[in-house]
Amino acid sequence: MTSRNLGEFIGRLEHEGQLLRISAPVSRDLEITEIVDRVSKGPPEKNKALLLEKVNGCSMPVAINLFGSAQRMAWALGVDRLDELEQRLGKVLDLRLPQGMGALLERGAEMLGVLRAIAPRPQVVGHAACR
Repeated sequence: MTSRNLGEFIGRLEHEGQLLRISAPVSRDLEITEIVDRVSKGPPEKNKALLLEKVNGCSMPVAINLFGSAQRMAWALGVDRLDELEQRLGKVLDLRLPQGMGALLERGAEMLGVLRAIAPRPQVVGHAACR
């Protein structure tokens, strides 16, 4: 399932147990990099995305290491496993001509999906969650 925005993606990470919320105040100049370095270079099962809720000198939380594992990267790309992207791309790049009108329409829809994924159009909204 593809997330529509960053808030949805962070919600999914939290639901999947891949997000750590840090509510203690941290220094933006000294502590963030040290915390992320320890988390991201530690054992894979402890490599989590971080949401630093109280960063000194900042009025909003900081999300970091969101794409720091293959699983989180796959979720960000709208698949459950990264090898699904390889399979999808392989189907689209198959040079054999489709047999029949149904197969031709299916191939066209796949190509359209790939084009939309590569170059999504910006969406104009009246009010955004962040600016």
